[in-house]
Amino acid sequence: MDETKHVRLVSTRNFLDGIMPVDSGILQQIYDAVMGHRDKLYADKRWQKFPKAEKHYQELDIYPAFIKTANAIAKEARALAGVHDDQVREAAWVDYHSRAPQHLEEGATKIRPDCALAMAFAENVLNESSAPFVAAVEAKRSYEQKDRELIVQLLTYLRLIMAEQKDRRFALGLFLSGTQVSVWLQDRSGLLGMDVPIDIHENPKDFIQVIAAFAILPAHRLGFDPTMKLAREPSSPIHTYRLTSQGPDCLSVEQYKASHYATQWVISTDCGTFITLRAISLLRADMVTGSGCMVWAAIRYEDRAKDPDTRKVFVLKQWWRSEGQVDEGAIYEDLQSVSEASDDSGAQYIGKMEHHEVVKIEGEVDNTESLIQRGLNSVQVDFEKDWEKPGFKRPRPTDAEMNEWLHVEVADQGDVKMISRFVAGNRAEEPRVRTRVRVVLGVFGCPLKFFSSLKELITSLSHCVRGHRFAYEHGVVHRDISPANLLIALTGDDITPSSRSDPYDVRGCLIDFDHAKRTQTVEQRKVTFDADKIRRLTKMSVYQTCSEDWEERVTNEVVHRAVHLVKRRYPNESSPSQITQLATQYIQAALQHRKLSNRAPPSGNVYTPGALGWDRPLLRPPLPLRSVTQPAGEVRSGTPPFISPKILKLPQTVVVRWRDSPAFPTSTVVHDAIHDMESFFWVLLFFCITRGGPGGGRRKELEGELDTVPAQVRDEVQQIRRINHCLFGGDMETIACNKAELFLHPEDFQEHVLPYVHPYFEPLKLMLRRWWDLLVLAYAFEGYEYHNIHALVIEILDEAASALASQAGVDSQEAMDKRKNYLRNTTHAIAASHDQSTTPPSSPLSDILDITTPESKKTPYKHIPGSLQSTLHDSSPLSSPPSSPLAKKSKRGD
Repeated sequence: MDETKHVRLVSTRNFLDGIMPVDSGILQQIYDAVMGHRDKLYADKRWQKFPKAEKHYQELDIYPAFIKTANAIAKEARALAGVHDDQVREAAWVDYHSRAPQHLEEGATKIRPDCALAMAFAENVLNESSAPFVAAVEAKRSYEQKDRELIVQLLTYLRLIMAEQKDRRFALGLFLSGTQVSVWLQDRSGLLGMDVPIDIHENPKDFIQVIAAFAILPAHRLGFDPTMKLAREPSSPIHTYRLTSQGPDCLSVEQYKASHYATQWVISTDCGTFITLRAISLLRADMVTGSGCMVWAAIRYEDRAKDPDTRKVFVLKQWWRSEGQVDEGAIYEDLQSVSEASDDSGAQYIGKMEHHEVVKIEGEVDNTESLIQRGLNSVQVDFEKDWEKPGFKRPRPTDAEMNEWLHVEVADQGDVKMISRFVAGNRAEEPRVRTRVRVVLGVFGCPLKFFSSLKELITSLSHCVRGHRFAYEHGVVHRDISPANLLIALTGDDITPSSRSDPYDVRGCLIDFDHAKRTQTVEQRKVTFDADKIRRLTKMSVYQTCSEDWEERVTNEVVHRAVHLVKRRYPNESSPSQITQLATQYIQAALQHRKLSNRAPPSGNVYTPGALGWDRPLLRPPLPLRSVTQPAGEVRSGTPPFISPKILKLPQTVVVRWRDSPAFPTSTVVHDAIHDMESFFWVLLFFCITRGGPGGGRRKELEGELDTVPAQVRDEVQQIRRINHCLFGGDMETIACNKAELFLHPEDFQEHVLPYVHPYFEPLKLMLRRWWDLLVLAYAFEGYEYHNIHALVIEILDEAASALASQAGVDSQEAMDKRKNYLRNTTHAIAASHDQSTTPPSSPLSDILDITTPESKKTPYKHIPGSLQSTLHDSSPLSSPPSSPLAKKSKRGD
């Protein structure tokens, strides 16, 4: 997994002074108090409550010894250093080995550390287990601090802390083994640890510094976010680290609502304070190393008492931007500036930005390098030992609100390999510096899955493609087209009650540019077409090489443009016959594509460049802009079920239709518009294969165990599940290889995929085939279709929408009611929060990404040729996934 690519060690002294600093004068006072403690905590050069090494003892004996000693040190530290408002208000070290901490989700898998520093505990309720953690402890009797099993287990706990507590910027943990202790830090860049463990008996002052730091450091130095408070309407909001075990600020798990998605936060920004209504997406927040992206619907805090039907709703997004990643807020800002000076209507189909910022804490930019890891430099270590295979922890099950598997990345075989490299002394990669940023968008709506009719689905997709084209023409490639980034947005800047209830007053809206890249504008990339020069280059008539009567079917301009493409692809080719052969091949393919699409021939049955879509210029390859905010390297990006296999650079991703030999070899792949238009295609096909109609409900053939399906339809159901698994639900290798196989054998799409589109989407089959054939043609020749893909896709979508023009506005009142309920439950979330008996609103993304199942992760499917056909290997998971799918997979290049 990516999480352990950056396991770094720094010197223990630097770690203590940088990560866990305690004023030397205060530390000396604490040391003196502990050394003179009435319980004689430390005597005869050892901590008295810890078992002696020469005596036989069990691992269980370590826990109470650590708990009693650590709590006594912490008490002295707080008494001497004083208590401040920016500190954790109540915290105590607790033994969790024999009991599991309480989770927000009922029935959650109990994944517990041996001990933990838990918040909001008083001495008389220390046996309760209902508090969030400040830090986790993993203890072993072994004296070896670099024990791989220990690293794996502690890493799991730190990830869970960050996934469960949405106001955490990083998490700290302790390794406790025999007489040694070391501290580790997990943030969005990776794992940071001490190079040499502290011998607690020989270096008691260092051990005291560790425990004292946990007791007296400001909460943000322990990983908390001081800009986020827990909403407690009608009471005032409060930082989670200021909650108590009793009184008006008493901690209660119920304050977190039904789940993380319903929990409301008060967030301070440079443009004011917002209160979240509910989360739109938290899926990437559970992938601990990476962007940690969280998205909420929110209102201004001062508007919370206003009529829920009149107050403006925003989208507030927070994530950790990696060094070199583009500034999403700046992209929105630049595109809005361009739109104000342009009459391009495509600008309205991109989310409108209200504010963007780099988050600061006490005036310092919140990033992983300087503020969290304090600029500490790595040190080299060398360990040589054969390590035992560690045990593994299980991921926690479904989130009750989202009805999705929030797949917290606990340690697995990938981690073991990375940790093995670490303990063997191999140099770790330098971690990516990540900076916390926020964007506030003045757009509100619902995911595309809430479409109420085929016409609305296609129209919304067309809007999003137009928004993508607007951004692309002005030098921005989105690079992450997925259902989560395509909204059905309500129109207008101010969302009035009438527009919220009007099912027709919507538009498609493209959001989420945090994986975008900047390139030259389309205008800067245009290749000049010199007709006179091309005529001089055409030494032989293309017509003579074809058995068809082309002189009556295509104009000279078509021939010249085909030759123009060949010369762009082969600038050093001088043979007239070879140029003619390649140009002829391209023209034949374009004409065949028109025939396959069942479109009416042009006027007079004569094809001009305009009739073929060749009346626009070719483009030079996109080159990333070099700047301090964007490095030169091209990073793979996309959401796995929708990403083009071309972007994954699979060697077998080639197209062979229309040519018997590789006359037009594939050029170096650089993420361009064509790859995003392919992702739009996979999004639509995903709905057609996996949805049962409007409103986004999952088709019934994907539910239940296969052996419960009636025998007469079992083969068909099995094939539907197979297609879902091969194209959308498998692991990265399965998805990519099967899509590459489709491009290698494009005819399989019509034979093995289209027949299994859900009957509701039957009217879209012709459109899907046209779109597929367009992609195949574009990739085969990388010609005008490749460079002008937006116009051709929009043409396909608009023609499909016109064919559906007679369709009623709403296919399903149930789907429309579902949308209205989502909108109302979101906008009224604060009003409803006073009534705890109110049923939580339905999830905005529930079931939208049922792309992986626990079964498929346990028995990963490996691609074999022809896997979309009925000869699929029996190892493919054909039984129904549980009612709650796994969460969205991590972004590549994240």
